[in-house]
Amino acid sequence: MATLDDDLAKAVSEGFRLAQSSIINQDLILSGTGDVTVTLADGSKKTGPSWSKLITAANAAGTSAAAAKTSETNALASKNAAATSATNAATSEGNALASKNAAKTSETNAKTSETNAKTSENNAKTSETNAAASLAAAQQLTSVPYEDAPYPDVWAPLSDDLRLLAGFAPYDTLTISGKVLELPSKSMTFVRSTSATYIDKSGMLQTASINEPRFERGGLLVEGQGTNYFINSDDPTKWNSDAGITKESIVDGTTQAKTYKGTATTTSTSFLLIDSPAVSVSSGDIMTLSARFKGSTDRIRFGFTLNGTLAGTIFIDCSTGAVVGTPTAGLTYTISQGSDGYIYASATFAVSASGAITGNIRFISATNIASGAVIYVQTVQFEKAPVATSYIPTNSAAVTRAADNLRLQPLGNIGYRMTGDLFNRTLSIELSVDKFSPPSTNYHDLIRVVGANNDIILRVMATSLRSYRGGGGPVINTALPFLNKTYVQTIDASNKLSLYFDGKTDNGTSGPTNPASIPTLLEIVGHTNAVYHIRNFRIWHRLLTLNQINGLR
Repeated sequence: MATLDDDLAKAVSEGFRLAQSSIINQDLILSGTGDVTVTLADGSKKTGPSWSKLITAANAAGTSAAAAKTSETNALASKNAAATSATNAATSEGNALASKNAAKTSETNAKTSETNAKTSENNAKTSETNAAASLAAAQQLTSVPYEDAPYPDVWAPLSDDLRLLAGFAPYDTLTISGKVLELPSKSMTFVRSTSATYIDKSGMLQTASINEPRFERGGLLVEGQGTNYFINSDDPTKWNSDAGITKESIVDGTTQAKTYKGTATTTSTSFLLIDSPAVSVSSGDIMTLSARFKGSTDRIRFGFTLNGTLAGTIFIDCSTGAVVGTPTAGLTYTISQGSDGYIYASATFAVSASGAITGNIRFISATNIASGAVIYVQTVQFEKAPVATSYIPTNSAAVTRAADNLRLQPLGNIGYRMTGDLFNRTLSIELSVDKFSPPSTNYHDLIRVVGANNDIILRVMATSLRSYRGGGGPVINTALPFLNKTYVQTIDASNKLSLYFDGKTDNGTSGPTNPASIPTLLEIVGHTNAVYHIRNFRIWHRLLTLNQINGLR
């Protein structure tokens, strides 16, 4: 067994001690925190920072350096921002001054806006009220503005005869070989004590017998009494024309009427074509001269000669129908051109003094009518009336046409027994007022119930249509004449009377003047101051809805 001497054993032990001490010191330095104390080889002690503390210090130093760099960058940005702020401050100072001025303007505008806001508030309130009313009106209508009415209780189309499709009247009769046969049809009654002419739906002049209705394109023609004072109107060879123009009687034009064909055989500035007999008149009487004519050249003159002096004239171009020059003051006229080249013209003249008046027509020129020039004239009429009426043929004397009158029994048709009974009724009629001049009473009752005080269904005035139950009634203003419009009247059980015409309506509540009066006749009557057409006469013994009324045609 080997044995170590003391010196070697001592050296080995010292080596082990130093190695162990180095391990301990290394462990303190690497694993310790903060400051650590190590033992040196000679046994002395030494205190210093651990590795952990050194790393922490190094990291802190790096962070500080980065922060310093950031601060430097921010400082430069702050410097630049300061310069920009200085510039902006100068701009702001200018803007502040402008803002001050704008603020003053804004203050003024604010005051105006406050006033306007108040006005707007008031307007909004009004609009709200109007909107509510409009909504209420709109809610009365469906998406379709009208709807079909139910079948009428009384219905006379009046397009080509008087038959009732509904309603009460005696059955029509037919007499054959002295025997009276009852027919299944019923009709309204028509009365006119004379024959009368009319223009049928093909444009031809026709003659209706006594009590025979006249149906034209507008429906049943209704006129008042009229007289043609121009004699021999149907025999142009007897017209009082000037020498220098030949006279022929031909049948011409769409009307196929007796026609004057005049041919100039010499040159002249004027040829008299017709001159009526003198008619006695009083101051204020109104005379109307009418005729159809055509020509390829020159003019025609309608004239009125009062007590030997030419008092009223109008000049009309023979081919165009244009008025040439200015008609005499107070003279009124109508002019229309037909498809056959004929021009229909009427001239109306108010007489200024009592005496005798004649109507005359001349073929006239501003220079000379050439030899060979031709003029055609037909249906000449000279009447004491404010409107021209249908042509009345004459021979050697003046001829009078009686007034038209259409009638229907009240029983079962008009809706009540006594005028004061409460009832519901809707009445509708298609109407054309072709000509109308207010009479001295200022009105004409077209449709009324005789014996009822009052049941005036349609009254025509100068500028309006009216209806009456008592001393007054609703009114709708309208221009006259007018063509092909639907007139509707309703009466309800509260005595409310309403009118509907041409998109307008009016109503009022009034009981009849004499509730105990008994109706005797429903009539549609002619008047000297009016020419009109009616058709599609209907009555419902109920109130139609607004949509149904809008749908009536």
